[in-house]
Amino acid sequence: MARKKVRSSTATGAAPPPAGTGEAPAASGRWTRSSDSAGGQGSHGGEGSGGGGREDPVLAGVAPRKSKRIAAASSSSGPVAKKGKKTTAEDEEGRRRRDGGTAASATVSSTSLASRPLPPRYPDYPSLQPGQHVLSKKHGNAVSKWMSKCSKISKLCQQARRKDIPTLKDNPKDPLTADAVVTSQDKAMVGRVACSVVGVTSKKHDEELVSQCTGIVVGLDGVNKCAKILTAASLVCDYDGQFHDPTLMLSVHLPNKIVTEGRLLHFNVHYGVALLEIMGDFQLQVPSFGSRTDYGDDVFVLARDENMSLMVRHGKISWHHHPMLCSNHCMLLSCDIPQGASGGPVIDHDGNFIAIALDDSPTAVVTPVSMIRTCLDMWLQFSRVARPILGMQLEAVELLDVSRQEELRRDYNITDGFIVKEVDIDSTAETLGIRRGDVIVFHDSDSSTLPQLEDYLLSLGWGYLEGISLTTDLRVQVHNLMDSYSESITFPLQLIDDVELKRGAAED
Repeated sequence: MARKKVRSSTATGAAPPPAGTGEAPAASGRWTRSSDSAGGQGSHGGEGSGGGGREDPVLAGVAPRKSKRIAAASSSSGPVAKKGKKTTAEDEEGRRRRDGGTAASATVSSTSLASRPLPPRYPDYPSLQPGQHVLSKKHGNAVSKWMSKCSKISKLCQQARRKDIPTLKDNPKDPLTADAVVTSQDKAMVGRVACSVVGVTSKKHDEELVSQCTGIVVGLDGVNKCAKILTAASLVCDYDGQFHDPTLMLSVHLPNKIVTEGRLLHFNVHYGVALLEIMGDFQLQVPSFGSRTDYGDDVFVLARDENMSLMVRHGKISWHHHPMLCSNHCMLLSCDIPQGASGGPVIDHDGNFIAIALDDSPTAVVTPVSMIRTCLDMWLQFSRVARPILGMQLEAVELLDVSRQEELRRDYNITDGFIVKEVDIDSTAETLGIRRGDVIVFHDSDSSTLPQLEDYLLSLGWGYLEGISLTTDLRVQVHNLMDSYSESITFPLQLIDDVELKRGAAED
């Protein structure tokens, strides 16, 4: 009868475990009975661990035998509590605080804030007891134990520290990028444009890297699920238009670090640009295009490194003309660009795409957005670009220093035009008698800078592509400073498309 009463009293809830039963809290918060080496309690312990299960009253009243206890099956339950003393969750937390945590608490990830383990704690420096000398052996041993424990905690902290969390990085990955973008407005603007900036690589079939460049999204087709990527022509060919390898593998690395295959659509060596296509429904954006690129513009150059980290440089479109430049249309940058930045966008403070950066020896240059627009339109309509062949390297009078401008104005009555720096052998210009040092003025155009002149001459290529004319006659005034006279001539401008250039390169 007494047995029945006990059972009815436990029906409404589990009886608290008696002291001295060798029970310890498991990781789940429930109580589990430690197995006794002297026998026969395993089945009862399993029943009692169920949290609310019934307990045998006979066994509950039996004093535990003095035998060696074995740890509970769950390794996460920690050491077994001493006889007659329960280990609660608060006791366990206190032990962790005193010991500075464990390797598990330092490295195990959590799924909620409440389950996050405490970070390791360093113990307090041992204090001197009353009457104890600082050089006493007892105090020295305490200090030695304290140092050993601190060393252990330090190692745990190093193991638990994640190296890839950006909020825990003290220094920027690229200090020059941090210096280039300082204000909150510029950071927000650059961040928006960065969604359009990708990395592009070309490799051989043996995975050997050929070229690493940067690209920018210039077109999206939601119906066909494809995107157009503008990048540097150096990705696929050299400065003569020769392919690095006819079987190149092109890869496009998106801002979200997805890598997809790229397909070459077109390239133009003269303007240093190439157009790729990628297939897929990617979350990309097309930046806003600026209308023009001017000397003195304050600009940012965006690029991606091999890990797809954003790199930025800040500078200006330089007013200077480099004597080693071989292209009339290029404009100089006042800043260097990082490795892999060739093909990256050049933007203004409003985030408008105004040029493409090219790593052209001996300095970084840009191809203005106006020429890029024309190339894209010609590729879209005719799958080729028709460009002018002047056969001369020029320099704008507008870019000369003020003293030389005064000399030309005073002695030769020249206020604008273009200085002939080099004349190609057997070119139309050489046949017409144009020589190095002459100043020429194009009467059909009011261009005062070389990019403006190139825009005008490139626009004449539409007639070539439409089959209207293969050449265009230009009215040119030539100032011969050597013999002090000027003469008006007709200059038959030759036009050529990139398809003919590729055919000629293949024949060579």
